[in-house]
Amino acid sequence: MFAARAQHLAQVIRPALARGAWVVCDRFTDATFAYQGGGRGIDSARIAELEAFVQRGLAPDLTLLLDMPMTAAQQRLDQRGERRDRFEQERAEFFEAVRQAYLARAAAAPQRFAVIDAARSREAVAEQIESVLEARVAAWQS
Repeated sequence: MFAARAQHLAQVIRPALARGAWVVCDRFTDATFAYQGGGRGIDSARIAELEAFVQRGLAPDLTLLLDMPMTAAQQRLDQRGERRDRFEQERAEFFEAVRQAYLARAAAAPQRFAVIDAARSREAVAEQIESVLEARVAAWQS
């Protein structure tokens, strides 16, 4: 995972940042801490070592954490009526451990994380995200 991240950083993210572009990722190292650390039980200190080695201090300025209780997430998956992928087939305990790892990271870095209530409607979630982005951009520009 970190080998792929190193390549992505070198080929996509760092060049974009060097051009002054904004970079949006749907997952980054917080996902590794949550899924591999929280869900799979890999030592978070080891993940942090790899993060430091590969990212060399590069970290997101903002992380949007779309959070919802497990029961609501399971209901949404069931309503989709689609075949579940490998991760979606995991036990509920795995997902709760992942969720708790994400929430712990958000609590440890509240200046970087914005926790979005994803149990709400798509429109409400989009409005909350837009509000967070507007506030952060305004703060960055001042």
